[in-house]
Amino acid sequence: MFATVAYAQYPQEIDEDPYLDPSAANEMLHPVKRAKSNWALMFGMGYGLNPIIILAPSLSFSLFWDPLVLGLEISDSETLGIWEKERKANFGTSQLTGGTAFIRWFFKENFYLVAASENRSINLWSRTFNRISAQAKFDMFIKTNIASLGAGLLRFNDLGYLSIDIIRFNYIMNPNVKIVEHWETWSESGQRNMLDQNITERSEKWIKIINAHTGFVVTFGLYF
Repeated sequence: MFATVAYAQYPQEIDEDPYLDPSAANEMLHPVKRAKSNWALMFGMGYGLNPIIILAPSLSFSLFWDPLVLGLEISDSETLGIWEKERKANFGTSQLTGGTAFIRWFFKENFYLVAASENRSINLWSRTFNRISAQAKFDMFIKTNIASLGAGLLRFNDLGYLSIDIIRFNYIMNPNVKIVEHWETWSESGQRNMLDQNITERSEKWIKIINAHTGFVVTFGLYF
């Protein structure tokens, strides 16, 4: 009570609250660490604008070692797929899988640069090219290896974390398309070139899709 009366009658402005620990308040308002510890194990789930993740959300496993995050993302539409009805309606019998190894480096308190190496694959079964003159049935297997660079934001709270890969630009892309033909009658009709042209057009379309840049992939999870 004496302290309260004394400070109330003090003629000059008080810069600090006498009942508040200045060092504890400063640590709370201006933390020196991004997380409670300089290292942590992180487990999360991601979703965003990526040709694989948009239909197969990723599971993320990573290690935070300030100022770095080393991790792996895995996607598989068979085990963790969404929009199943829409995928089958548009792509038929198909499977989308992906694996990404990444490293993030914090250059600000919460912002980071990211470098990633990705393996993406899209498997399409029972494709057809049927016309009056001839028919064909085949499978398409599209794969690509991608190296990308980008930037993002990651913030820790008491138990979990939230990260956003704002953009990742692809710089090295090595696509590969494998066609497995079950049967075709275009050769018998003397118009095999039409089938080859159709396969080429489809391949180019899928290569463009699978090599698309990544943006706004949001990952949320827990860390220990």
